[in-house]
Amino acid sequence: MAPAGITNRIVAILEAFSHGGDDGLAAAAIIQRSGLPPSTVYRLLAEFEELGLVHRTADKRLRPNFRFERLLSFSSLSAERLTEACARLSDTLQSASEIIVLQGQSLFWHLVRQHPAQAIRLRAHTGYVRESRELDSITRMALAHCPVEFITRHWDTSAFYDVGVTYRPVAWDEARERLTQVDRDGMQFDLEGNAKGVRRFCVAVRDGARIACLLTVAEAATPLRDEAGHIAEIRELLFKERAWVEAAPSEPFAQTTAASTGSRGQNETIKEET
Repeated sequence: MAPAGITNRIVAILEAFSHGGDDGLAAAAIIQRSGLPPSTVYRLLAEFEELGLVHRTADKRLRPNFRFERLLSFSSLSAERLTEACARLSDTLQSASEIIVLQGQSLFWHLVRQHPAQAIRLRAHTGYVRESRELDSITRMALAHCPVEFITRHWDTSAFYDVGVTYRPVAWDEARERLTQVDRDGMQFDLEGNAKGVRRFCVAVRDGARIACLLTVAEAATPLRDEAGHIAEIRELLFKERAWVEAAPSEPFAQTTAASTGSRGQNETIKEET
């Protein structure tokens, strides 16, 4: 069914162009991709041309003079649920929680929820972008969902380095083995944290058959009295929030109280780190 309303129709045209390639698109392809009536497409394209947003080539293909990309595009997930999940994780653990998306070869922070009592203040704010070269938990989980052949063709496979303070280079053979060993439905984490003193725990959230984003807990990499208990607590909370985000929109969240075995109560000092 064709999108209703002028805004929806314009967005349909923009999205038709967003994956058109460097050679542009024929009008027939735009009609097919947008689902709009031909008369509507031709009228809007004429207006785009008048505004200089579209150029027509000698072979009558249309090339965009703009960039348009959704930061998140869901078919079955709710952005509101993701926001609520981050808030609950942050409040329960007194730590930060984030929504991170792999865009091209970069990790994009779509949402960051920080707690006023957390022991470390993140510089990774909403809109923060980082290359996916450090093989920490979020890079491993994101790239584990990409075909190895795709990474081999498009990434600089000589540029990977290890998490932590040493920045040890990681050869592609070793990096590939690590990625193939990731449990894509499980949780990834690095207890030692990164060079800035932040450790993250993350799970992949699915939108149907594809990965949509990473849901994380970020905290100070302080010593833990009970490592196994802390890991188990965060795993339980992340799995529960992920299941709720991926569930039917009408399904309520089951409120439970998790006993913390982690680093809460050690949050006297707040530092500024990424």
